[in-house]
Amino acid sequence: MALSSYVFGNGADPFFTEMDRAVNRMINNALGVAPATAGKAGHLHAPMDIIESPTSFELHADAPGMGPEDVKVELQDGVLMVTGERKLSHTTKEAGGKVWRSERTAYSFSRAFSLPENANPDGITASMDKGVLVVTVPKREPPAKPEPKRIAVTSA
Repeated sequence: MALSSYVFGNGADPFFTEMDRAVNRMINNALGVAPATAGKAGHLHAPMDIIESPTSFELHADAPGMGPEDVKVELQDGVLMVTGERKLSHTTKEAGGKVWRSERTAYSFSRAFSLPENANPDGITASMDKGVLVVTVPKREPPAKPEPKRIAVTSA
């Protein structure tokens, strides 16, 4: 089993999820909304790369302008939640200075992933380098599946 995006609510129908994403992409393209900014104002659906190696899974996310203090990685009930928030402060170096134009924006993002059975939750690490967040989820041997239990049938 591989690392997969967590679906809030009823995620029982994978076709609906794919169809929903396709319709959202079509609407966003028609309206000229960039895919990374689709969603509520100031909230990004940050694209992430998921890379699997023989020993671990790695999640890579661009987080420009953020530092480790701006990003939170949490694990709860087998779901890995990655959130981040970039705040801006418009200041001038000199007293009495004036900001003439401000085009940069503050934003936040959040993503959730269900961990597979072979993920080792105790060894998860996260690091930031040059605005790229890397979350490493080490693998372990999946738990052994129990043998079927035979139930004796008796006569009444």
